[in-house]
Order: sequence, then C-alpha cells, then structure tokens
Amino acid sequence: SPDEWDVENYKVQIHTVYALDCDAEGIDFQNLTSQEIEETIWEKLKAKYSEKEKQIGDEAMRTYERIIMLNIIDAQWKDHLLALDHLKQGIGLVGYGQKDPLVEYKKESFDLFQAMLDRIDTTTIRSLFNLQVVAEESPEEIQRRRLAARRRGSMRFTGPNQGAAAAGEEAGKIKTIVRSEPKVGRNDPCPCGSGKKYKKCHGAAV
Repeated sequence: SPDEWDVENYKVQIHTVYALDCDAEGIDFQNLTSQEIEETIWEKLKAKYSEKEKQIGDEAMRTYERIIMLNIIDAQWKDHLLALDHLKQGIGLVGYGQKDPLVEYKKESFDLFQAMLDRIDTTTIRSLFNLQVVAEESPEEIQRRRLAARRRGSMRFTGPNQGAAAAGEEAGKIKTIVRSEPKVGRNDPCPCGSGKKYKKCHGAAV
C-alpha cells in the first residue's frame, strides 16, 4: 500500500525517468490507492507525451524514437559483449566451488542479457520523456529578422546628429594646401633681396 512506500524516493524515480513532477501535477499519494496512483501517473504520462508529440510532429517523433532506440541498443549491446568477455575470463574459477563452469556461464549470461534488456527499456523511456523540444524560427520569421537588420544598417543620421556625422566625415577628409606663390628652393636666392641663399637667410628657421 502507499503507506508502506518510500514516497519521496518514488517521486524522485518518476521524475528522473519520466521527467514528471508528481507534486506539481497534484498527485495525492496519501489519499489514493496504489492502483489509482498508477492510473493517475499513467494518464499524466500519456498526456505529457502526446503534448510533446504535437509540438514535434508525428513523423518527426517517430524518427526521434527510432534514432534514440537504435543508439541505445547499439551502446547497450557493446556493453553486454564486454560483460560477457569478463564473464568468460573468470567463469573457470567456479570449478573450485564444485560447480560446472558451463552451466554457471549459461545462467550468468542469461542474467546479463535480461539486465541489458531492462537497461534498454529504462534508458529509452528516460531519453524520450526527457527529450527537449526546441522551437525553430519559421522561414517567414527569419526573413523578417533579416530585413529588420538591413533596415537598421541602412539608417541615416537626421536632425542634430546629421550635423555631427557630417562634421566627422569632413574631419576625416585629407585637405590639400594650395600655395599662392611658387615654392622657394633651399639653394635659391632669398626673396628678401639680401643676396644670401634661402637656407642661410629666412629659410634657416624652416
């Protein structure tokens, strides 16, 4: 009966495997029979999975189920073969206990196989119920976002900012100096009429 259960641990296990929060779902373990609790949890799980299936889509959900199950079976089968190798290496020791190694190997290998099947079931269920649905942007939303980004990039300064932008552009331009008189060479006579070379007269300070 529920009174004899470790209710808190039971809730943790349900949440771990099925991603179902019993407290949040309002499941009353104190006032329900074990059968009622089982039926309530089962109905909650079916509704939860159906909702996830609606979000993903039937076809996509079947694809996820196949991929997840195949990956789990592959991983668990490899672990099972490794466990059998370890079993073979140590099974001969049972002979010291007056047991037939072949008979013991068959028993142990069968138990390992059953344990593998249990792990496949549990891991598959946990993976599917903990599968997170991530909503992707529709093509229309992506196009709208790109157009908005282009519009922001093509904005021009207006009002007070326009003058500041123009001033910045003007300051960034290279100015060309135009001389009204021809440039005097350093070895040319100084224009002041002293008869000295420009570099030794007024050009000495330049």
